[in-house]
Amino acid sequence: MERNNEIVTFSDVLAPAVHDMKNSLSMLLDTLNDVVAELREQENSSYKRLSQIQYEAKRVNHNLIQLLTIYKVGKGMHSLSVSYHSVYEMLEEIMLVNQELLALKGIEIGISCPDDLFGFFDREMISGVLNNILNNAFRYANSKILLRGAPDDGFLVLSVEDDGMGYPESMLAKVEKPVDKVSFTSGSTGLGLYFSSLVAELHKNNGKTGMIVVENGGEYGGGCFSIRIP
Repeated sequence: MERNNEIVTFSDVLAPAVHDMKNSLSMLLDTLNDVVAELREQENSSYKRLSQIQYEAKRVNHNLIQLLTIYKVGKGMHSLSVSYHSVYEMLEEIMLVNQELLALKGIEIGISCPDDLFGFFDREMISGVLNNILNNAFRYANSKILLRGAPDDGFLVLSVEDDGMGYPESMLAKVEKPVDKVSFTSGSTGLGLYFSSLVAELHKNNGKTGMIVVENGGEYGGGCFSIRIP
């Protein structure tokens, strides 16, 4: 497609459409959040069902944000906003935002992180990665999820661990090409892993580059996703 002698790619057309969808979905979520809050106070029987709809809507919204971020990075329109942050405070905020919904499914969430652990990173993007993985853990955890933060050999390691069945063999170890992890059987597109890997690799320091690691084990023996930031 050409416009005034300028070649317009599919991604150029898709990006503004995704942006419009995200704005509309954000408005829907604002209304849905209010309704869910009212039903919770009234102890209405529909509260749990609407909370599930709220969760799915948030997942879609997160996916749209990831798509826009990937597009902007590819076009050189997005750069990191790196600052010095408290790791525990970030993990605590993520826990509090998701705690109520997790409780509806009987899932307990906790934190393992030193109070005095700080690091240089883009808080918004790293929070986006961890929230995305937490949403995934919500679907597969049995009863426990742990957010972990710890230093390791020159890296800040942030992990989401659960007590589910763990990741399949095809997803284990360092993910070199997450975009290849598409499964028509499970419905997985690999978008979340691709976004996480992209965010990790944008973080560079002292000749080191961030990475993600997907493995099984951790505190509860289930899935363990880690993003390593230099």
